[in-house]
Amino acid sequence: MTKILKCCCFVLGVYGAVFSQDAKPDTYQDSLQAIIDSNIASIKKKEPLFLLGEHLVQRHPDLAETIAANLKANYLNKNDSSEIRRNNYIFAASHRWQGDFSTALKYYGDIYAYSKRNNDSMDIAKSAHFIGSISMFLGNNVTSQKHLLEAAEIYDRIGDAKQKASINNALASFYLNIDQLEKGEEQYLKALKQFEVLKDSAGMASVNANLGLVYTDLGDFNKAEMHLMQQKALNVVFPTLREMGFHHDFLGVLRQKEGKLQEAYQEHLKALNIRKNLSSTYNLCESKLSIGDVLIKLNRPAEAIAHLKDVFAYDEHQSLNQQERAYEMLAEAYEKTGNYKNALQNYKAFKRISDSIYSKESIEIIAEKDALYNKQKKDSEIALLSKEKEISDHKIKRSITIAIITCTVLLVLLIAAIALYKLYLKINHKNKIITKALKDRELLLHETHHRVKNNLQMVSSLLNLQSKYVKDDKVYEVLQNGRNRVQSMAILHKNLYIGEDLNMVNIQNYFEGLAQNILNSFNKTEGEIQLDIQAKNIMMDVESLIPIGLIVNELITNAFKHAFPLDKTEKPTITVKMEENDTNYIIDVKDNGIGIHTSKTHKTESFGQRLIRLFADKLKARVTTNSQNGTEVNIVFPK
Repeated sequence: MTKILKCCCFVLGVYGAVFSQDAKPDTYQDSLQAIIDSNIASIKKKEPLFLLGEHLVQRHPDLAETIAANLKANYLNKNDSSEIRRNNYIFAASHRWQGDFSTALKYYGDIYAYSKRNNDSMDIAKSAHFIGSISMFLGNNVTSQKHLLEAAEIYDRIGDAKQKASINNALASFYLNIDQLEKGEEQYLKALKQFEVLKDSAGMASVNANLGLVYTDLGDFNKAEMHLMQQKALNVVFPTLREMGFHHDFLGVLRQKEGKLQEAYQEHLKALNIRKNLSSTYNLCESKLSIGDVLIKLNRPAEAIAHLKDVFAYDEHQSLNQQERAYEMLAEAYEKTGNYKNALQNYKAFKRISDSIYSKESIEIIAEKDALYNKQKKDSEIALLSKEKEISDHKIKRSITIAIITCTVLLVLLIAAIALYKLYLKINHKNKIITKALKDRELLLHETHHRVKNNLQMVSSLLNLQSKYVKDDKVYEVLQNGRNRVQSMAILHKNLYIGEDLNMVNIQNYFEGLAQNILNSFNKTEGEIQLDIQAKNIMMDVESLIPIGLIVNELITNAFKHAFPLDKTEKPTITVKMEENDTNYIIDVKDNGIGIHTSKTHKTESFGQRLIRLFADKLKARVTTNSQNGTEVNIVFPK
């Protein structure tokens, strides 16, 4: 059976990359051309020329070659090796896509040699990748393997994900080329996964096409069809019909294996018609070989011979693989026509080339290098695993150390927690004792204030009772004044007794009770004399409030006694007002009576006035009196 060699490596451009402008190739090309044709400085045209040349190597390889020649003649810096290599990549790729493999190899070889001299690993890998792929097309399997494995070793170390996927694809094609189908399948599937992770449509299309061939040779036609259809769906990313040429050619091979020879012929014919209008004579010869093969099977040997002889008309790619297959099929076609002489000659030529390609020596070299590469890869994996184990051991030791420290810290925290809990219980116990003591104290204070209030109330009642047996008005007045003074202190203790705070008194409530008591002592009602108390939100301690209460008691009593004689005042009113600021308290006792100048009958200081002066001195108060429109006494004392 005629051996079929198909290698779909069309994902590689100038640098092995998929086009980034495939969606709008014409727009991209036109924009670059517009810059080149503009009146900008010549030096600024260099980069657009490079980009345009790299863009056109597959679309218009002959135009790309012209651009590279223009760059070399007019723009390159002869001392800039990176520019020269970049331009050589365009030359190499343009010749490669024109089918001139020998010239392409020369350029890639120059780049490879320069990169070797300068230890430029990435350029070594890139150029080796191309040399290996082209050598595979030409049937130079030993050279192909050497360079592909060299590129793979570098990409394994420092390559990116796309480069690793591309070299796996190329190695898979190499294994397919030397009939190691299972190994080729494994490598293609690996590359496919890598391209899928990268979401690289062109890479996936290439691998699917090649897997279609692998499964065709393995006889799994359903899988082969599936992969070829996936390739067709992904071909939309490509700027030319070249990739559809691969699709129809590979589908034709599948139809041949399925025994559908007429369908196979039509598919190969579609591929041939596409490739006639493209630059690659290598791919054109592939279609010639495919059509020759199916025509022989269709028992049309004369037509097959015409196509097969055309393979030798294109010597620029110098492919031993294609020549081998052409001689083998020519021998079969001539035999079918009865031309046994030509059949024998072509068969001898086939054996000669086949022996040179698949010599025992070359097979041993390939096997040895393949084993060496696999060993190096395994050694690298073992070294990586050892390093990972070392790191893992270090992490385990570190984790154990952290665990010990954590346990120690937790133990310390537990001990501290137990100590804190015991301390909490001790403090809680003491707090309960203190709380009970405070409650007892509050109860005692309540009882004390209650008893003081009751005792003062009893004294007040005794004075009130005594006054009923006194006939002298002066003595009666003195007893009543004394009663009111005692009552002012009793009211104070009453407010403390009934209030929430045992030390502080609400002034508003206190003054209201004080004024009401004086009103009652004079047998007056609020209808007769109106009391206006204004001391909202002021609280004072009992010690400070006793002298204040006595002073206010005296001032209200004086107003009742002297401000409103013979009921001559309309709506008699006594106003008691207390305010505070940041530093002082202000008490203001005012009536709308006759005023102090008319009510004052004695020039000597009365007992009440003396009390006011003594308590004012105790409070360090400033006392002022105003007799306009009644009597107003203003007392200011510090907090």
